[in-house]
Amino acid sequence: MLLQLLAFALVGLAVGGGAAVLLPRYFQVHRAVTVLTGLCSALLIGVLARAVVGDGHLAVTAPLSAVGACLLVSLLAHPDRSRNGHRRTDHRSEQRSAAAVPPHPHHA
Repeated sequence: MLLQLLAFALVGLAVGGGAAVLLPRYFQVHRAVTVLTGLCSALLIGVLARAVVGDGHLAVTAPLSAVGACLLVSLLAHPDRSRNGHRRTDHRSEQRSAAAVPPHPHHA
């Protein structure tokens, strides 16, 4: 059991750390939050998978914990935001929409 928990912890640290280091643009939260989310989610999913599959199936439970950690860490990703918290805008679509919408009519 202890060896499996260690394996789940290493998987979670790899998922969370990899996401924080390799994709910093998508993860606007502090790196520690991303890494701890990966760690906790891999431990949780790994223990749940161990309870369902049974003891001694590390070849099944470790990949399940990795997939679960990836899914839960991905909930922290915000690809449509820049570093300063503003949403990115597509200037081309603004130009098209401004040309298509007539100016506001004056009310009499």
